Amino acid sequence: MDAHGAIFKPGLREVRLRHAALVAFFLFFRGALAAPEDVLRIYVARHGQTDSNVEHRLQGATDVPLNETGRRQARELASRLAGVTLDAIYSSTLQRSRQTAEALKGRAPLEALAGLNEQSLGAFEGLYLDGREPRREAEFERRRADPDDRLDGGESANQHFARVKAAVQTIRDRHPRGSVLIVAHGGTNVKVVRALLDLTAEQASTIQQANDELYMVEVYTSRRRRCGS
Repeated sequence: MDAHGAIFKPGLREVRLRHAALVAFFLFFRGALAAPEDVLRIYVARHGQTDSNVEHRLQGATDVPLNETGRRQARELASRLAGVTLDAIYSSTLQRSRQTAEALKGRAPLEALAGLNEQSLGAFEGLYLDGREPRREAEFERRRADPDDRLDGGESANQHFARVKAAVQTIRDRHPRGSVLIVAHGGTNVKVVRALLDLTAEQASTIQQANDELYMVEVYTSRRRRCGS
């Protein structure tokens, strides 16, 4: 099986990442494409902006809504995917994700999956990452380096990845081919891409998705190799 990925980000140079038999292509988005019959095309979007994003605060499992910019970004996501025929849309159960996905309401069946929720950050939810809480910020940076640290009542990175990986597998089992959209979160989407491309945690750690970025990963269900451009 081959997997190809594309980040739809203006001006981003093409980079090729090879890992085992998997190839990820990071490309500038040039328009909507129809998925070949032997391909599952998975679009991965982050929710639109929230006030907590603007304030540089950790949201985690805290359920906060989109702000005005976020609602505009949700509408822009719908416009960017206007030429794509979607078989299904999946969001997390958190409202910032659901509100973004609902901008495409009526385009395909929409389902909220708890497996796509952002990592629960326990005692660190709501933490400012702008230097106003230097001791707590330093503690958070130190502790999140341990993939088994549950952050005082939250969820470890390994637990989060296992949950997201299971949700991705559920989606793939339901859709062996066609096109689906996943609308989730910055941390969750790193793990979605990691699961799809079989990346290590270290490889995935370089991925940082903005609120208005759209990724695409193609999963080929046949043995035939394909190259994108």
